[in-house]
Amino acid sequence: MRILVTGASGLLGNKVIKLALKRGHEVYSIYKEHPISIGKSIKLDITSYRELHDVISRIKPDVIIHTAAYTDVDGCEMNKDLAWKVNAEATKHIAIISAKVSSYLIYISTDYVFDGSKGLYSEEDIPNPISYYGYTKQKGEEFVREYAKEWCIARTSVIYGWGLHHKMNFATWLISNLKQGKEVKVLIDQYVSPTLNINLAQMILEMAERRLSGILHTAGRTRVSRFMFALSLAETFGLNVSLIKPAKMEEMNWKAKRPKDSSLNVNKAISMLKTKPLELHEALKAMRRDNHESWDFHT
Repeated sequence: MRILVTGASGLLGNKVIKLALKRGHEVYSIYKEHPISIGKSIKLDITSYRELHDVISRIKPDVIIHTAAYTDVDGCEMNKDLAWKVNAEATKHIAIISAKVSSYLIYISTDYVFDGSKGLYSEEDIPNPISYYGYTKQKGEEFVREYAKEWCIARTSVIYGWGLHHKMNFATWLISNLKQGKEVKVLIDQYVSPTLNINLAQMILEMAERRLSGILHTAGRTRVSRFMFALSLAETFGLNVSLIKPAKMEEMNWKAKRPKDSSLNVNKAISMLKTKPLELHEALKAMRRDNHESWDFHT
């Protein structure tokens, strides 16, 4: 297949591209700031309809995997115009263009479309975001459903794993600090479904190859507090767990509200996909096995 991936230098996009190339697909890698040397690399500002239209119309991909997003939750609250352009408007444009060129569109969404009042959300639960980030991602979902002809929305939660060095994620931030002997404060009262980027990329590629439709929760299989996630991660990597100190959401000086329990029910993905969402202990072992020798923990 000819696959176009947005957010090519991101934690998920990068893994999707590597996996797709391994499987013999022709891959176009769309990036904005951080050039990458895998796939057919194209610099593109996804907030420009003209640029999007020109590139997608020329390539005519069989599949578009839209991973690019403005994911800084507080940043979105303070820069609403940019958040809207990147997360909602650009997604609308990609959906419109995908229909014009008959591309199948996979849109990567988030657990933050939910308010966090109950947890273990299923695909049938009604979104009710409490942050502007969640709102823009929900609008992105609506635009995909309205304008794309063939689509799948993949909701995920707290993506982690080895990626490019320019951006930390929860796991690499934690490992970096613990390796340096620094204490870290981690939330004991926020529950999530941590998702290993390799496992997620495998699920996304299977969805693309099978052209599955509708909404699918593609997150890790384990509902866990951030604190217990951190402890499990430290134990897996043989790091000092006593440096991890409990904190509560009310202590955080956030600009945006966060859901208290945005964990996702992944039973549908378990039943539909050959690549199953991993339990946390399996995912952490897989991360430890993954190649990370080149990671600079002082970046």
